[in-house]
Amino acid sequence: MSNTFATRLKQLRINLGYSQVGFSEMLDIPTASYRKYEKDVREPTLSVVSKFFLHPVTKDSALWLLTGEHQNVTHTPPAPVEPPLAYHSDMEQSLITSIANSLEFISHMKWFTPGTQAGYQDYGHIILRDLKPILQQSSVAHNEKRRA
Repeated sequence: MSNTFATRLKQLRINLGYSQVGFSEMLDIPTASYRKYEKDVREPTLSVVSKFFLHPVTKDSALWLLTGEHQNVTHTPPAPVEPPLAYHSDMEQSLITSIANSLEFISHMKWFTPGTQAGYQDYGHIILRDLKPILQQSSVAHNEKRRA
């Protein structure tokens, strides 16, 4: 059996008991794009990859999904899934650091080469700037759902 990202993605989805539509909706990935990842027609973007690391259902399998290697950690019972936190400006530095760490990891894997003018923290600020409207919109939608 092939050991590509697409193969591992399909295997993970099936092992978790999701359909393609259900899995893509859970991760907030357009279903058409998700199907292309699973068919190995298209590679996921950084924002899609980050969803696997951040979602409570897939975060324990995210490294294996990307590399095919298993982590040597002992499993603890999963924590209860809490609703997403509303976006707050005090979370910015934490998000920037997380983005910088992700970029450093992706660079180490030779999937991304940083420019000579900017460092990982600078890229974190740039990505955060682009994500702010999405985070704020998501927070508003989440709060409206909770009120309903």
